[in-house]
Amino acid sequence: MNSNESVKDLSIAHLQLIVSLIKHGNACVASDELGMSQSTISYHLRRLRSIFADDMFVRTGKGLKPTERCLQVGHFARDLINRVEEELIHGNDFAPSQIERELSLVADDTACGWFAKLFNDLQKTLPKVALCARPWYLNAMKDLDKGAIHFGIHIMPNGTKGIYDVEVAPCHRLCVVREGHPLCAQGKVTLEDLAMYPVILNDLAGWNNNGNSLIERVLKQHNLQPNFVGRMGYVSSIFSALHNSNAITYTSAVSLPKDLSGLTLLKGPAEIDEIECNYRLYISKTRYGSQETNYLIEFIFKSFTEYVNCQYQRDDVVSIIGNVVAGNKEVGDNI
Repeated sequence: MNSNESVKDLSIAHLQLIVSLIKHGNACVASDELGMSQSTISYHLRRLRSIFADDMFVRTGKGLKPTERCLQVGHFARDLINRVEEELIHGNDFAPSQIERELSLVADDTACGWFAKLFNDLQKTLPKVALCARPWYLNAMKDLDKGAIHFGIHIMPNGTKGIYDVEVAPCHRLCVVREGHPLCAQGKVTLEDLAMYPVILNDLAGWNNNGNSLIERVLKQHNLQPNFVGRMGYVSSIFSALHNSNAITYTSAVSLPKDLSGLTLLKGPAEIDEIECNYRLYISKTRYGSQETNYLIEFIFKSFTEYVNCQYQRDDVVSIIGNVVAGNKEVGDNI
């Protein structure tokens, strides 16, 4: 049997069985959940092994263990089942308040302060949605691609456009130092200052790999070398470290805590600030295009831009970056 003929044999029942067995690891539980007899489950398992040319599930002392191939198929199976239920069965009676699922989301460390607002927004509008949010990590983009994560917020340079992403808000940056720092009197940080004073590098969504940070690239163009004394992925730790150091950090204004006691904001070097970048919303391609996903894109877009605008409109921030407002475009124009 060739691959095309094998795919024709796939049914929703097969996909439901894969998802149920991955979840429970027990054929008896799957039998009760799906209303299938044990013999029917055994028959479908034989068909699945033939279709995918893989064992799919291996019997162990703790039950049925899915193979790697089975887990890959399972991600798509779960989303295909959701798509059928949303678009075909319940397409005419879609009600956002009835969305019942876990919403998995990752965000650049500078944007993780938004998670509390997102949770509260979900509780008010989508009470049956459970939020699972975490900072961006090394393989986040791969997990988005295969559907293990639904959405991601990442900083990217202007002009970088993918198929499954939406420009959400500009990323305006500034410098942070301790109160009484020698640079406070001049109100800004120059490229020469970054080469002279100690600098703690904030990882802007992975830009800093292999010497490719914004600071390093710009200083190199001006024949300068940054005076790095530390590289930290968690910006909140940097803010704490600055209190007892003459170090400087250059980060997004979105990352700032409500309480800046003991810290001072300064304008960053014009040569770095002029390089525009954006927060982008990435959508798992396995979920892209469904009615539910389209609604969630709008929901996340609105929640995040409201948070960003609150950060950008703070008096201490406006004095540095000016009066800016993010998210004026319609989401549909950006997809």
